[in-house]
Amino acid sequence: MRIDKNFKGLEKLENGDYFLKGEIRTDEDLIVELDDRLKVEQGVYAKRIEINTTLIAGCGIKAGDGIEAGGGIEAGWGINAGCGINAGWGINAGWGINAGGGIEAGWGINAGYGIEAHTFISSQKRIFAGISIYINSSDCYKTIRCAELKNGEIAYGDLIITKEEPVEEMTLKEVCEKLGKNIKIIK
Repeated sequence: MRIDKNFKGLEKLENGDYFLKGEIRTDEDLIVELDDRLKVEQGVYAKRIEINTTLIAGCGIKAGDGIEAGGGIEAGWGINAGCGINAGWGINAGWGINAGGGIEAGWGINAGYGIEAHTFISSQKRIFAGISIYINSSDCYKTIRCAELKNGEIAYGDLIITKEEPVEEMTLKEVCEKLGKNIKIIK
């Protein structure tokens, strides 16, 4: 699905932003080519999202694959991508941010709940997790979980590095040799 300034139902606001009532839901890739920010009343759900400017959704943003924005990404709820999330500016979510790959922002990353990336998190500015005004401090989930923090200052949240040692494959005989043990293998 492609959205440009001729897309049916798209309104141009006085401040130059574009507005779309309802939600965007497609099983295809969503490609947005506009000269200003796109605000969607509800959520944005697509296989993959690519936008040359900023995407703002009143609810959640979810892409089965990745999200790529030339500007920022903002969601009233969560942001979820099967692969990576990349924004030229900031990434802001009312709830959590979750990516199967890496999360990269040209500015800061803010999440009302936690932030989780399977591989890395990188931000040119500060990172905040657990800053929701709707959750009290005892229930606050402020975990920032990733395999590597490439760049950015954790301003609020608890960083957990999940990098695991690579799994080495060996036969049972090789394991015995590595342990230096003479073990008889019984079937």
